[in-house]
Amino acid sequence: MSQLLAPPCWNHRGCRIQLLGRPGEGGAFRVRHASGAPLGQVRSLPEARQLIDDQILLLRQRLIAAA
Repeated sequence: MSQLLAPPCWNHRGCRIQLLGRPGEGGAFRVRHASGAPLGQVRSLPEARQLIDDQILLLRQRLIAAA
């Protein structure tokens, strides 16, 4: 019996980065805040970290305003 493994995930500043393709094949990464709010998809981990760094303050402000 084979087991399906969850795709690799990383955390950065309260956000989850999930690998969508196979490692080493140029797969894309999905980025979501811990609240579930999507931040987008990027092609590399450095791009994912940059996206989070660029968007985290604005996202946190929107979440506070919506509460």
